[in-house]
Amino acid sequence: MQSEWICLALVFCLVLAGCSTTASPPATATPSATATPDPFAQSLAAFEVELEAVRQELKIPGMSAAIVKDGQLLWARGLGYADVENQTPATPDTPYHLASVTKTFAAVVIMQLVQEGKLSLDDPVSRYGVKLPEGEKVLVRHLLSHTSAGTPGARYRYDGDRYARLSQVIQAATGRSFQEWLFERILQPLGMNDTAPSPAGCTGLPLAPACERVYRAIARPYRLGENSDSIPGYYQTTFSAAAGLISTVTDLAKLDAALDANTLVTAATKQLMWTPTVSNSGQDLPYGLGWFTQDYRGTRLIWHYGYWPPSISALFVKLPEERLTFIVLANTDGLSHPFPLGDGDLLTSLPALTFYKRFVLAPRYGQPLPAIDWSADSSTALTAISHVPDQAVRELLTKESDARQKVANSVMSAEEKARILAEKRALAAEVAKSLDPKILDGYVGEYEMEQLGITLSVSRVPDGLYIQQPGYPPGELLPLSETRFFTVVGTDVYDIEFTLDGTNHASGLVVTGSGQRFLGKRK
Repeated sequence: MQSEWICLALVFCLVLAGCSTTASPPATATPSATATPDPFAQSLAAFEVELEAVRQELKIPGMSAAIVKDGQLLWARGLGYADVENQTPATPDTPYHLASVTKTFAAVVIMQLVQEGKLSLDDPVSRYGVKLPEGEKVLVRHLLSHTSAGTPGARYRYDGDRYARLSQVIQAATGRSFQEWLFERILQPLGMNDTAPSPAGCTGLPLAPACERVYRAIARPYRLGENSDSIPGYYQTTFSAAAGLISTVTDLAKLDAALDANTLVTAATKQLMWTPTVSNSGQDLPYGLGWFTQDYRGTRLIWHYGYWPPSISALFVKLPEERLTFIVLANTDGLSHPFPLGDGDLLTSLPALTFYKRFVLAPRYGQPLPAIDWSADSSTALTAISHVPDQAVRELLTKESDARQKVANSVMSAEEKARILAEKRALAAEVAKSLDPKILDGYVGEYEMEQLGITLSVSRVPDGLYIQQPGYPPGELLPLSETRFFTVVGTDVYDIEFTLDGTNHASGLVVTGSGQRFLGKRK
């Protein structure tokens, strides 16, 4: 999900720590991979090699990918390890968290309800109990298209928190939850037996048996350590229309085929979802209804990404006119973290560029693509690219160079963050030894964060403090001094300092992180 949402909405989560190393087992395939049509065989073989190289460049322990053509699963592979410690290879049937790819499922459910007259895209969301500062001006279509903030319909701003309110819209409009409709209308009829909500969305539903099976098989979560090694990460357990679904690439291929066959929504409804939203001023925006929509050199790209640090990333790319789809899931945030996908340009993504280059650009070029030595320094690569005569090829290779630089910068940043975090944890362990427990007792309570519109709760446990936003797991507060603490959100470290009144009791707190500062007043 977009970093802005992570910073504001997921203010505090608990990070698990540990160590491991990664290796690369042989790729695994589904039986369908042996039935690859001849015209695609050579491209698929080359693509698999390239995708494995991308996985290693992104420092992703385990990844699964699939390609669907004309509604048929042509190719599916597991790359790397779903469980590094136990050397369990990733397979096409390995479940992963989808993060924001969940939004595409919610969009389908909403549009089914619209088709049936159970709600309208032009209904004010306030009718369904959704309270936003803009009041009745916010319509269902504004939440679906990320155009609700400020003057509704004026501009696009990716906002997972607001999209999540569609769960409330569905519940209020029908008397049934999003996950109930999801099971009844999508998962059960399509036989998506390896797809389930995260724990918060599974309790008491017919999904329960599937949930248990999926939770047992899910890829282990990882994040990047200070030495570019993979260390244990964590998965969030919340569920809404915005995020929280778990699935496999083979199950997502079933969803893809159903979308192409118009069995979930009508062709007209589908095209509405995949048409760029037009702003109040007449500008085409990068998002439709639940999907990003983009045109690149005459090729329509319908797509969505998933990003939930530190351990979740996903990509679902459709080329409707070519009837071609690429799906890839990972057990770190590496598919999405380096790239500004929330801005609406798919071709900032190295995995997406690799797919487009092999299956769209190469066939149109009609000859072998120029070989660029990406191991050389960036200026050497750019010089080689500048000598490519074909403009379309030159442009895409330049985008690839930019994406690779973003990957390198991201890895360096992650290593530095991991080093700083390790130093802070070591300091916290020393400070904790001499910290008076009575001081910790004085910080327990609720703190109102007016800037964020949330209340944070600080609670006491035998060996320290935890802090929690309603609806999210608690995060550990680690001490740097008697008043200064820190916690970790995804890959970001947030500093928390308690402010004291004249009697040395906590009167508030200050949260600092990601270049922002938030004040909280004790209730």
